[in-house]
Amino acid sequence: MDELKQTKDLTDWKKVTEMTEAEIEASAKADPDCQPTDDNFWNNAVVVKPNNHRVSQ
Repeated sequence: MDELKQTKDLTDWKKVTEMTEAEIEASAKADPDCQPTDDNFWNNAVVVKPNNHRVSQ
């Protein structure tokens, strides 16, 4: 992990903490990468457990 470059936090946390639930929901719905899922999606979801072995050092 020491090799990972630290990036600057660009989140405006003051704005985030002041958002209402309605604003959060509207923001999420406006984001094409954050579209809601319906009950049918979750009814057909498959649980996949990760492997416990290491793949690299």
